[in-house]
Amino acid sequence: MVTETADDSYVFRAAPLRNIAVTAPYFHSGKVWDLKQAVAIMGESQLGENLADEEIDLIVAFLNSLTGRVPEITYPILPAETAETPRPISIIPSSQ
Repeated sequence: MVTETADDSYVFRAAPLRNIAVTAPYFHSGKVWDLKQAVAIMGESQLGENLADEEIDLIVAFLNSLTGRVPEITYPILPAETAETPRPISIIPSSQ
């Protein structure tokens, strides 16, 4: 709990929907691996109704449309550290 207040008990930050179709498992427990099943569960738990298969398929199609290319991250290859490697200089004044 971030704020340490009772109002925030059992409150979770929802993950963004971008690339949700390729980022299973679902829910904070990670127990559901099928997006269609996750949508059905959320329909029942959040809306209090069983969604028809056609409704689930439409929602899953929408969620699939949010799939984009995951940007490639290229990390630099740094030279090996030696005794002559410059050390960082703190710009924060020392309290001493």
